[in-house]
Amino acid sequence: MPILRDIPATQQHQHATPDGELIEHQHTLDLSINSNLLYQPIVSDETDEKKHRIQLDWERIDIDIVRKKYQPHSVDEMNTMWSSKYKTEVPSNKRKKLDKAYPQDKWLKRNISLGQPLINYSDYQMVLQRRVFMVNRRDLWRVVSPEDRQAMRKSLQLPSEVDTWTEYEDAYLKSWIVASYESLLADETETVYVYVTDDNRFTKFEGARLNRKEKYDLMMYGIFPDGIHVIYLDVHEERLPPGVIPRYIEVHLKELELAYRTVQKIVSNHKEFYTSNSSKNKKPSKTEQKHNISDSFDLLQDLHWDEYPEELQALQDAISKLEKIKLLGEDRMKETN
Repeated sequence: MPILRDIPATQQHQHATPDGELIEHQHTLDLSINSNLLYQPIVSDETDEKKHRIQLDWERIDIDIVRKKYQPHSVDEMNTMWSSKYKTEVPSNKRKKLDKAYPQDKWLKRNISLGQPLINYSDYQMVLQRRVFMVNRRDLWRVVSPEDRQAMRKSLQLPSEVDTWTEYEDAYLKSWIVASYESLLADETETVYVYVTDDNRFTKFEGARLNRKEKYDLMMYGIFPDGIHVIYLDVHEERLPPGVIPRYIEVHLKELELAYRTVQKIVSNHKEFYTSNSSKNKKPSKTEQKHNISDSFDLLQDLHWDEYPEELQALQDAISKLEKIKLLGEDRMKETN
């Protein structure tokens, strides 16, 4: 939860100027964070509403991760290693029909570009054999009635807006790729589902068991435990987009920046109290430097003598705590990179 929320309200008090004049004063504390959300919620628009489930699932695949971890070979390299073996397993007349409908290299490149994991020969063989199902579906699509096309759409849970073979083909291919990717992750890792609710808390973990430290590192720094696949879900139990990693440290960093600005504003408002009458009306220099946080609090303590306001002490303590969180977080996240 936000640390700055516990800063006490400011009270009316007096200051003595260098000339001995007493001035009534109350600090201005602006400590409300505009947004302390752990992630930016997904806002549906008209285009999103028209997207079908397969398209949304496919968009959640982290293509960069797939390319780095699950696509070690180029098409030429795969053909060099595996094409001869594939030809011995599939009759030439069948290969010619498939190559005419979906040329082998073009088909492989298309699958790779869409995020299909292609690690070994079994993956290579499976992807090329998918062309059989696609050709059969294409031929069926061309001859069936509109009612039967609707049944074909329902088999993939596609909306009626998917009205052409090109759209259906795209959805069918992506459904395979999504299934391959999720199956691969399930085989090599355990999965933990992390629920992030509207009150900015991780309220529930399901799936793989995590110890207290693993949960803390995940919530605070977005550090995934080794061998664990993490899926974040929002308050509606919808997956967050790939690359969105809710981290409490982001909230604390926003707080720290806001606290810094608040201290500088308080110091600026106090200038009339620690500036003599002779220089009070002097225009400030454009090159005048801001005090650092330590100097700023020294000035405020000197100004308030032995009656250092409770809210300034709390603000000073909060900044110290937030700075420690920042330093620890920077070190912790460096260790995992």
